[in-house]
Amino acid sequence: MRKLAFLLAAALLAACTRDILFPGPPRYAIETPRPPGDSSGSASALPPGEHVWLTAVRFPDGFAWEADTCAVEGTVWLDLWCDGKVVSSVPAGESVHPDMHRFTEGHLYADYSTPSETVVLRDGRELFRFAGRETLTGFLVRDGNVHTLGQDRDGQGFTYRIDGKEVYRSETGTVVGDADRGTLTGSGDAVYYCVNIPTEGKQEFRVMRNGDPWRTISDEGYGYTYDLCYADGRVYRIRSHPRRLVLETDGDEKALPLKGGEAALWGRLIPREGDALALVRAYGPAGRRFFLFSARDGELPLGTGTSVSEVLSGDGRTGWIVTGEDGDPARFRWNGGGEIAIGPGTYLASGRCALLKDGHLFLALTGRGGAPNRFQRDDEGAELPFNGYFTSVTVE
Repeated sequence: MRKLAFLLAAALLAACTRDILFPGPPRYAIETPRPPGDSSGSASALPPGEHVWLTAVRFPDGFAWEADTCAVEGTVWLDLWCDGKVVSSVPAGESVHPDMHRFTEGHLYADYSTPSETVVLRDGRELFRFAGRETLTGFLVRDGNVHTLGQDRDGQGFTYRIDGKEVYRSETGTVVGDADRGTLTGSGDAVYYCVNIPTEGKQEFRVMRNGDPWRTISDEGYGYTYDLCYADGRVYRIRSHPRRLVLETDGDEKALPLKGGEAALWGRLIPREGDALALVRAYGPAGRRFFLFSARDGELPLGTGTSVSEVLSGDGRTGWIVTGEDGDPARFRWNGGGEIAIGPGTYLASGRCALLKDGHLFLALTGRGGAPNRFQRDDEGAELPFNGYFTSVTVE
């Protein structure tokens, strides 16, 4: 595992000492001043090694973005932070929602829809556009090509594209998964994604490989599929049977631990190395309950009375974010023991604001009710104040 040397300049802290938060050399050694709105920042200008990248939406000072529904007077910006410093800013336009912009492969990508087209931008400049209004639930850059999986904004249907060119189109199907988790998976020379295409009154699920069906799975007239995903060459599914709930791995079933009188309200799959985790929210005579189950290891104990908002896995480690009574993240609990407190009065604007990488927890936290925004690495944190919210954290 690569060792990260984390440094934070004193200007972002109340004290005049450095905290171990950001990788690479001190920021004062790499910063190049840029005028507001300059989009020239990129990974190529930085020294080698891993860096912490944050994306954020920033409103004009004084605009009450949490409560104000009026038009904004002034420009709203998409900011790209690197190692605790804003390195580029581009006008946000309509791309303010967290699932409409992302940082990957050294660039800030954004998208928006016109009345008849979808437009994709890179570092604030148009990259390509195509006919049709799509919500991009999947976005993947491979070998310099941009792969997108778009759900129709108007009516049913979805399209898989490479650089805006149609590879596969369904007029009636629905993409399985969400933008926070990403619905495109690159493996070898192929890209996989899961879809639901109703056929003759039945729910028929397909795992697609590039533009071709790779696996077809039917509910066979009974039961309900809560989630489906492809990971490491296997297909995982959370599925209900009469009086029970199961986790399938390539069709092999393991019963999930519902208690007497309980029913699943929802279920979500989280891939991890050589495995997949099923997070289930159940409800029964004793009230609401969450549980987490591994296809390989069985049930992972969450703790009594625990509400879980995110499950994270990476580099052989797994943990989950536990929420308080107000629904805000309160602590991060490692599988196998140990906890990390999360700064109070903050929340995650999207699931992409939490990351496990190189054995460390990274959080891009938005302050609630005027509290300052905050970056946290494991149990160390720093305030990064601006008028807006963080939308993702990436380490690359």
